[in-house]
Amino acid sequence: MNDHKEDEIDLIALLKTVFVARRFVIRITILFSILGIVLALVSPVRYTASSMFMPQLSEGQSNSSLGGLASLAGINLTAIVGGQAQEIAPSLYPQIAESSPYRMSLLETSVGESQMSFRDYVQIQEGEGSIVALIKKYTIGLKRLLFSSNNADTPKDNILFDISEEDRDLFEFLDQILSVEVDDQEGLVSISIELSDRKIAAQLAQAATDLLQTKIIAFKSQSARNNLQFIQSQFDAKRQEFEQIQDSIAMFKDQNLNITSSLYQNQLTRLESQFAVTSSVFQELAGQVEQAKIQVNKDTPIFMIIEPVSIPLKRSKPRRTMTVIIWTFLGGVIATGWILVKAPAFQILEELKSS
Repeated sequence: MNDHKEDEIDLIALLKTVFVARRFVIRITILFSILGIVLALVSPVRYTASSMFMPQLSEGQSNSSLGGLASLAGINLTAIVGGQAQEIAPSLYPQIAESSPYRMSLLETSVGESQMSFRDYVQIQEGEGSIVALIKKYTIGLKRLLFSSNNADTPKDNILFDISEEDRDLFEFLDQILSVEVDDQEGLVSISIELSDRKIAAQLAQAATDLLQTKIIAFKSQSARNNLQFIQSQFDAKRQEFEQIQDSIAMFKDQNLNITSSLYQNQLTRLESQFAVTSSVFQELAGQVEQAKIQVNKDTPIFMIIEPVSIPLKRSKPRRTMTVIIWTFLGGVIATGWILVKAPAFQILEELKSS
């Protein structure tokens, strides 16, 4: 009972201490409120453009609850049953967006009415003048320009990326403005871009969405496309051989119209047998080519657009009301804490000095 009473006395004493210094608390709270108002007014305005889509997974993918539990244990049920485990999980989409090829392609996206690259747009927004930007572009960045222009027709998989310090800084800037989030339960993927220019934000968000889907399609259908390319090359070679044997049989018959010897019949039989084998292989390869084309279409992911990119009307930052409330609350807490801690702290200091 005495302890409870002492606790009440201590609480009342603390409240009295705060009440006595109420003017100080009010002044500090007002000061922090003014600071919050200033920060809310000075903070740059940001607009967020976003899109949301859902990838359509293939029918053969093991996406059931059993398959999910097996994947946690490191067991691939799709591979066990002989299926093709080539589906890219949506949880890997953020890693694709963080890859160097993706970010390099996004930096070269044309934005604005002047259709300048986003790289140049960022440099101008950061305060670099046009003359300085041009000098850097055609001195430090000359190697990158020549490399990209001379290899425009080269497959992207064979490009050796030369990441400069400037690229690293731009990558960090992209990490701040680009967000790729995945809802594992619903399978939804959302991409958002936050910039001061709402039109540029919308353009870059659309480019980021298209680029991510293109990368996913390329990764997903790469095996099927490689298989199609191999079968197509075999089919073309076998077709050339098939046509050559056809011409050889026709020429052999034209040259031996009036000859009925056994040697002639043997040679003709060999040519026709070779033609039959080649024709059979040729027809089989023709069917495989068509099947490979169908497989490429099957392996090409389909994306259902849930929310398309639109030009944002309202700013996403700063949240001025919330900023003022937070700073006001912070000022009250700091002022109250200082009032309660000041006397014990000075007392401890005096004891330390006297000892």
